[in-house]
Amino acid sequence: MRIKGNNDGFTLIEVLLYISIMAILFMVVSVNLHKQRQNQEFAIQKRNISQFIRKIQQYAQHNRKEYVLDFKISEKRAYFLDEKNGKKDIIDKMEISQNLSYMTNNSNKNADFRRRTTNEGNFEKGFSVYLLDKKGEKIYYRISTNTINAAKYPIISIYRAKKPINLSDDYSKANLWEEEI
Repeated sequence: MRIKGNNDGFTLIEVLLYISIMAILFMVVSVNLHKQRQNQEFAIQKRNISQFIRKIQQYAQHNRKEYVLDFKISEKRAYFLDEKNGKKDIIDKMEISQNLSYMTNNSNKNADFRRRTTNEGNFEKGFSVYLLDKKGEKIYYRISTNTINAAKYPIISIYRAKKPINLSDDYSKANLWEEEI
């Protein structure tokens, strides 16, 4: 004999299935949101760093004077300095995002570095700053200054890795990069 009744509730399997689907959707959205935030952070830092370098170059060119770019990777800051008679005046400074990692093409990749401009706005020596993920495991972008002697000002180029490059790989190979416009 069957008892008639309304079976309006959910079974345990239906509840577990619903929770599983919601958890999967939440994870997909969370991963995509993280990637989107990271891409936005890269875009902001590429723009800020290249504009800061350009600003120093333009000051030097306009004032016909030498200035110093002091890139403090350890502090995640960059300084625009005027050095006179052993005295350093900070003209401007830039905070660099804590959400990314950075390195340079110097022999000690994580060391702070300084570059002096010429009176024409060129730098005494070229350099590259690499933008990495927060963990510092993969390289995504390179901001480079080319200081060809024939050029009066540095050529600032931004390169995007065709695919994220592991630090253990030889990231100096040109075929791993494409220039952004």
